Amino acid sequence: MKRTGQRDDSQASKERSALHALKAYRERRRRRRAEDTYFGSSAAFRSAIEEGSSVTELDSRRSSILEEAAQDGMPTELAELLFDIAWDEGLDPAIGYELVRTGLGVAPPPEGLSSAPDAPEVDKYFPAWMFPATPPDRLLRERMLRASFRRLHSLLGTDEDIEQAFRDFANEPDVGHYGY
Repeated sequence: MKRTGQRDDSQASKERSALHALKAYRERRRRRRAEDTYFGSSAAFRSAIEEGSSVTELDSRRSSILEEAAQDGMPTELAELLFDIAWDEGLDPAIGYELVRTGLGVAPPPEGLSSAPDAPEVDKYFPAWMFPATPPDRLLRERMLRASFRRLHSLLGTDEDIEQAFRDFANEPDVGHYGY
């Protein structure tokens, strides 16, 4: 019989994963820039990038995440995709990387990609081979990354307590260890 204050193992496991991602991100930031603490403000992130970072620094940041992903055995395509999507969603790519490493994310839709909008029509004068269809696995992976990063970014933007924002993300009903 469960006590009211007791959580089930899967919920505790999700919280541990979320807090592990936060801890790994903080360690990465500590190593890179001492106590610099960007967490979720897309405006602060983009202004820091636009004003303070050169193209060389941005390339260095991207390659350091890609190199670390390769060392962890993550496919290069996934590492590049998560970096680009995190950037698009206003989330620090390092947070996105740590989240993907834990496998914690928003559940894929139960109906798969059947509810996804159809691909836009290509110009009838271009041959179809010039614009090949995106494989369904990649679309599903991209959808999961976007949903996860968008949700985490919104929680980081609204909650003053960073650890609580990560816990709230982990406690969402459709968040779990789905992998990417």
